[in-house]
Amino acid sequence: MKTRLIVSLFCLLIIAGCKKDVIIPPVKVDPPASTSLTISSVFQSNMVIQRDKPAKVWGKAPAGTSITITASWQNTPVTVTTTSAGIWEATIPASAANASPQTITITAAQQTSFKLDNILIGDVWVCAGQSNMVMPVGPLAPSFAGVEDYATEIAAANYPQIRSLTVAESYESNPLADFKTPSVWKVCSPANVGQLSATAYFFARKLHTDLNVPIGIIISAINGSWCETWTNKAALQADPFLSGYIGAHQSSMLFNGMIAPLTQLPIKGFTWYQGENNQTTNPASNYTKLNTGLIKGWRSEFNQGDLPFYYVQITPFDDGNTNNPSLNYLAKFREAQSNIGKGLVNVGMAVTMDAGEVKNHHPKYKKQVGDRLALLALNNAYGKNILAIGPRYESYTQNGNTVIIHFTDGTANGLSTLNNAQINQAFFVAGADKIFRQATAAISGNKILLTAPALTQLPVMSVRYAFTNYALTNLQNNAGLPMEPFRTDDWDN
Repeated sequence: MKTRLIVSLFCLLIIAGCKKDVIIPPVKVDPPASTSLTISSVFQSNMVIQRDKPAKVWGKAPAGTSITITASWQNTPVTVTTTSAGIWEATIPASAANASPQTITITAAQQTSFKLDNILIGDVWVCAGQSNMVMPVGPLAPSFAGVEDYATEIAAANYPQIRSLTVAESYESNPLADFKTPSVWKVCSPANVGQLSATAYFFARKLHTDLNVPIGIIISAINGSWCETWTNKAALQADPFLSGYIGAHQSSMLFNGMIAPLTQLPIKGFTWYQGENNQTTNPASNYTKLNTGLIKGWRSEFNQGDLPFYYVQITPFDDGNTNNPSLNYLAKFREAQSNIGKGLVNVGMAVTMDAGEVKNHHPKYKKQVGDRLALLALNNAYGKNILAIGPRYESYTQNGNTVIIHFTDGTANGLSTLNNAQINQAFFVAGADKIFRQATAAISGNKILLTAPALTQLPVMSVRYAFTNYALTNLQNNAGLPMEPFRTDDWDN
């Protein structure tokens, strides 16, 4: 009987040792009997520390405990004393990017209590939202078939300087100081990238390969979640209009459980892919106010200035109305999204009008989305002289039944179509009767020429581009970035 028990235990140990990504960080080493020291669960081996900002480390211990934090990249340890409330917080001086593995050792009562290994110093981004931020590189049954050519993407995902932390779902009534269910920092590899947020992964990959610095991504996203659920309560309370969202759709509960525990952590910025749950907001402009409030609220809670915030405009899809292609409530919602950045600094929107699938809320084209978010970051947050947006409408002029569309300088250079195909005719014009009719579009240098159809009441009073629920477009500039949808009116129809 004893022999069988020993063999069984031996087999269990072998099985446990064979599992991949089985990490239980942070590792507690020889805890001193006289103290009960904890560290916030966001601090683990394999993580990325934000460069060029003082690095905060915090946790709990009995009041009056002396705690020493030793970072391998700093010559001088930092010593702090726990407050009367049992809280300790230490600040390690800022450091430049460092791709060599580093360690943090935390001691209390002269005994090593925690040792974190394989830490890199680079840039940390919080990637949040709903299902399109959740969808992984590989398939996720039954809702997602994987990104384009996912098997090849997974096999090539050997990027040890990209690290990820995927936060566990947590709806909470009050802000948490630490995650209720700790997650694991992972080193990006073919073994785990198949389950990683595709949008966040492609975003991190482009930043890492272009900047040659370590990138940490913290994915905090939940399927079918509302913007108000991610907005902190203080932001809702501060605005008379937004206060109407208090209590709606479990308002603030995902912020409380999945963002609040991160607010002391130095980061580079945010990416955001959300909107499908709010797409029927009426009027759509309410979403502009709500998402703007979220941005202001998060920036206030993190207290690191106007942190960059880059978000995704929802993709075109038919939403079950194949027989009514003129419906445009989703176009009005996209318009509301495009207005989010007005009046705010360090905000940018990735357009995806060329990357939708007619019957799919979760299109496979996540590389385009991640890359475009990265372009916004590279241009704005990192100061790279690159084009980060597609052709953006500025004005129009007309001569008889010809309308000339002019674009913001530099955004329409090399105007062309994807794969040099025929233009997807998504331009509509209307006269005083406010009846929109499809115009014929042609490229002329860095402008678009429209020919109004015969029944148009001239002069043209309004022009709309891709202003329907499902308007898959193919106009782009020489950077391969799609033209942003627009309308020149504010009519109700």
